[in-house]
Amino acid sequence: MEVTKFSEDLSEEEQISLQSYISNGCPGLTKIDDTKVFKWFELYMAGKSYSEIAAITKEKKDLIVYIAHRGKWHEKHMQYYADIANNLTNKLKKVRLESANTVATAITALGKYYGDQFNKYLLTNDGSIIANMDTKTLAQYYKSIEVLDKMMSPSSGGEGSSNPSVNINVGSSAKIEQKDDKTVEITTDEAAGDLIKALAKYQRIKEKD
Repeated sequence: MEVTKFSEDLSEEEQISLQSYISNGCPGLTKIDDTKVFKWFELYMAGKSYSEIAAITKEKKDLIVYIAHRGKWHEKHMQYYADIANNLTNKLKKVRLESANTVATAITALGKYYGDQFNKYLLTNDGSIIANMDTKTLAQYYKSIEVLDKMMSPSSGGEGSSNPSVNINVGSSAKIEQKDDKTVEITTDEAAGDLIKALAKYQRIKEKD
């Protein structure tokens, strides 16, 4: 049997030694059972090198390398890590979506509250409504929209990725609408800009007084 392609984890010295071992008829191979091979493979998957496996098991390294080469251990090891990476990616997507949903829920709640307050102001022109608003929470509301935008933007998963996207038009009370499986749109009316400016101006005057 001739080796046509070596495992990528074999050094040049190990490749030469393996080729020589095969040319010599694979001495000792017939004495190896599946139980031993499984133990070697477990050690390999645990990160042990061929030299370390040979030292631990008191077996010849050439024999272990041959079994690993024939069983495609390196390919299986790489597939194992690929599966882990894919699993982590899926978990990350799930966590991102769940977190975004929580933020969106908070935005909806705050948007409704402040939307009601702004509507009262527009109907009554009662300055005390704006004066009594919690500006820190209001600022956090708009910050939450920015956070959601960053969490769900294409840049977080690459342009054209399967990750959901968010369109945001900043205004007063946010309306959050699920456009499709990948898009959440947050839209507001234009009154917010003027109201926020009025609030900021009112706060500056109040601080001066």
